[in-house]
Parts: sequence; structure tokens; C-alpha cells
Amino acid sequence: MSHILLPMKYSLLPSWIVTDTDISHASVRTCAALCCFTSVNGIAYPGQSTLAALRGVSQQAISLQLKQLRKAGAVIDLEPVGKKHPDAFQRGFRYFVPLRPGDMPPPLEVIRSDVLASVRRPPNE
Repeated sequence: MSHILLPMKYSLLPSWIVTDTDISHASVRTCAALCCFTSVNGIAYPGQSTLAALRGVSQQAISLQLKQLRKAGAVIDLEPVGKKHPDAFQRGFRYFVPLRPGDMPPPLEVIRSDVLASVRRPPNE
């Protein structure tokens, strides 16, 4: 078993996600990995390949787990902001992780100006 050492010391995972029995254990771990990269506004930026490498699973597994998290309301897709990477299929990834069920993403102005602390930036993205 290999471990990837990340610059951040912890991940803040909303407790309701841990106790939601409709969310699989694998999806909870994927959400915890996603939360390693969240800003103070609950916005996260990692791509599925980064989450797959961090979790040691395939990108397809991450895609299915994100689908389950979306269905449960644990992850909300946001409009990508910024320039598209030359090798990327789309412009980028932005997710919102609500602290409580039903929490809405911050206003678009906040999303567009959101900044991650340097230790929360996904590697190579």
C-alpha cells in the first residue's frame, strides 16, 4: 500500500456525509479526498484523475462515486472558471461541498473570486 503525502494536514468532511447510510464507504472516502482541496467557501478544484491517484482507484470509480455524491446532495457541480488546460476535455472542475444538507453554493461573485490556500491546491492541475 502506498501513501501520497499531501501538503495539507487534514481534510474537513461534513459530519452528515459520514452518517448518511445511502452514501457508500468508497464515496465517503472520495468526498474526504475532495475535501482536502476545499477553500474556506467549500469550493474544491481537483480533477477526477487527481482524486483517482490519491485514492488508488480508477478514474471511472471516482466518476461513479461523484455521481452518488451528487445524487445525495453531498457534492454540487459549479460552473468552471478560468482557462482550459490544453490537454483537458473541459475547462476545469469546481465542486461545492455543503456543510449541511440543502446548503446552497455561495454567490457567483464569490465563486469567481475564490482562492485556495497554497497547501490546498491540487498537484499538477
